[in-house]
Amino acid sequence: MISKEKINEIKQAVNIVDVIGETISLTKAGRNFLGLCPFHGEKTPSFNVVEDKQFFHCFGCGKSGDVFKFIEEYRGISFSDSVQVVAEKAGIELEQQAVVQRERQVHPHQVLFDIHAEAEKFYHALLMTTKMGAEARQYLHQRGLTDEVIKHFQLGLAPQEQNYLYRHLSGKFSEQDLLASGLFNPADNNLIYDAFQGRIMFPLTDEHGRVLAFSGRIWQQKDSENKQIAKYKNSRSTAIFNKSYELYHLDKAKASIKKSREVYLMEGFMDVIAAHRAGIDNAVASMGTALTREHVHHLAKFCKKVILTYDGDAAGQAATAKALEELQAFQVEIISLPENLDPDEFLARNSEELLHQVLTNSRISDVEFLIQYLKPENPDNLQMQIDFVDQIAPIIAKNKSITAQNSYIYKVADVLPDFDYGQVEAAVNHLRVNERQARSQMISSSQPPLTTFGAELPRQARLSRLVRAENHLFYRMVTHLYILNDYRLREDFAFFTPELQVLFELLKEHGEVTAYDLAQQTEQVQRAWYQVLEEKLPEEVGENELEELERRRHQEQLKRENQQKSRVIREQVHVGNTEAALDELAQLIAQKRKME
Repeated sequence: MISKEKINEIKQAVNIVDVIGETISLTKAGRNFLGLCPFHGEKTPSFNVVEDKQFFHCFGCGKSGDVFKFIEEYRGISFSDSVQVVAEKAGIELEQQAVVQRERQVHPHQVLFDIHAEAEKFYHALLMTTKMGAEARQYLHQRGLTDEVIKHFQLGLAPQEQNYLYRHLSGKFSEQDLLASGLFNPADNNLIYDAFQGRIMFPLTDEHGRVLAFSGRIWQQKDSENKQIAKYKNSRSTAIFNKSYELYHLDKAKASIKKSREVYLMEGFMDVIAAHRAGIDNAVASMGTALTREHVHHLAKFCKKVILTYDGDAAGQAATAKALEELQAFQVEIISLPENLDPDEFLARNSEELLHQVLTNSRISDVEFLIQYLKPENPDNLQMQIDFVDQIAPIIAKNKSITAQNSYIYKVADVLPDFDYGQVEAAVNHLRVNERQARSQMISSSQPPLTTFGAELPRQARLSRLVRAENHLFYRMVTHLYILNDYRLREDFAFFTPELQVLFELLKEHGEVTAYDLAQQTEQVQRAWYQVLEEKLPEEVGENELEELERRRHQEQLKRENQQKSRVIREQVHVGNTEAALDELAQLIAQKRKME
């Protein structure tokens, strides 16, 4: 493994401003640099690059990190790969085997990944090199797929024989592991058969590119005519495959998703392949199942904007409406292709350029979609009109833009013969007040940001007094070794803030927090580290400064404990437990006297 010293050498060989400046436009603002954050959509710069301390922090979305973290997040790659990228920029050569491989450590079910990797190679070779493969490839060519596209998606072919794959793998893996892979089925005659036979195979991968499962599609005329045979067949759930979480093509799409800050969510594998052929690589699909909460949590790691591109038929429209319920935390747009086609069908009738144009420019908002989807089947039925207004009014009221709300009100009025603009507006208006009050509570009460030379300085996140005192103290430990040495010998000392305690343990052990150490920590611990680095303190430690910090942090911790005791007293009184409430009250009074 590459040493921590080597990682630090690489980090010190580049300037984070130069590296990030290759990607986004940065403007000098005081001693730092500002730009539009590449990790969330914004119009006012809140992305701050601190040159003297070599880290970045976005005051909008909260992301922080060093040069490795920026490359890792922006490109959607691993820490080890980001080390390689920065090393190349610095002109430092690294041996491939020396790079840290955190995500490639032995997995408890590594044998299942190995079986699927072998199966992928086997299926792909059959498609590309055999006579039957030539026929299947001709079918794919007729569908518009070139050999280049076939290789990009590593499509394969399952042979017609009942246990060809099993015979190929049985010498390399145990029967128990092969059956656990989901690629084989046992039979009553003690034989084991391949789960997929005579189908075109789509490898299903996780976000790191590891094959987890397969989906097989029929392609021969005899199978298409047999209504009893399903068009697609997916691997069953296994220890490594959960179809309610994984998303097709995410491994190849994630870099493009992070760069564009949006993802096209489609229904089928061929739709994603059609989007790729049209030059759109930030497209994924759920794997043979409706969109789930697990899918949504998975997507949230990469972006906050989803373009739903489901089939235009009734089933697709219903799936779109259901998906909107799961995507309420996202910005959502919808694409409805002409003639209710899906992307694959559209591309079969039109050019790749036209599909790209439609996918890029033919979006409507989620509210526009719901107006059309929920409108009355019988527009002359008054009760249906009333029910529709009751359904759509709260949806319109949630929109932050008054201009957008007014536009939607006009659209609703246009489809209802017995309602005019004023009547629909009245239904929306009484809901607007509640929405505004709810939003106003979420808006920070801090003062407007100052500006320097025309560049707007972002606001610092508001921290509690306890966290501010502990950040101050930890900063002194980082910058003054003698202070760290004093505290590391104290068995009675610990930080109240959990993230700072983790960093303190690292500092005690190594005398510093390296880029490698930080990369092993959670997002919260990393963020705490960069909050400390943002401290602007005089170089010299003031007289009695540490004693005052100790006094302040203990005072604030006692306040926290008092607030907790007050809550307990109220709860005990509420449930009628007077004796317990009096005991807690006596402790609270004693502690307050001690504070005085």
